[in-house]
Amino acid sequence: MATRSTHSPNAALNKDMSRFPLGNAVPLDAQRTELTLTRQYAAAPEVVWAMLTDPEKTQMWWAKVRGQAKTGSSFDVKWLNLKDEGHGIESDWWYGRIVEANEPSLLEFSNDMHGRIRIELTPAENGTRLVFSNVIAVQPEVVLMSLAGWHVHLDHLQEALDGKSVDWQHWWDDFYPCWEQAHALYAGA
Repeated sequence: MATRSTHSPNAALNKDMSRFPLGNAVPLDAQRTELTLTRQYAAAPEVVWAMLTDPEKTQMWWAKVRGQAKTGSSFDVKWLNLKDEGHGIESDWWYGRIVEANEPSLLEFSNDMHGRIRIELTPAENGTRLVFSNVIAVQPEVVLMSLAGWHVHLDHLQEALDGKSVDWQHWWDDFYPCWEQAHALYAGA
């Protein structure tokens, strides 16, 4: 009788969502909130830039992307961490546009689903300082959910910079509990 392996394809990836500092959510007006997260990565800005813009690399930690990282160009995003993605369910492409791109220091884009996302990269001691901000117009209960989601994805970016890729077929089993952990951290903050 064959035994099924219980080894997770994502076993080597971090599951402790407390290794990076929490971000914050600041209401801008009655409809919009700005989410901000700051990270320090031990990689040059050019390497982090490639992780944000190269479709082969974005799939390691975030989503499929298509388009060019050039001001005015299209920049579409397709999430990979849906519960049934790859099991007969496919997510939709969210059509977006690059608002501003200045390689390797600034990537700003927008789309209907995610609002406006701005990622600033600056050289820092031993690597890159990344400041991620996302202006969203969502119901109040979704704000912390979004903040927790970006927290997990930016944690995945650290893993990708270390050469590890998320196995999206198993994301829900392996990382939804991590999202829950991050959400609890934000709800308790």
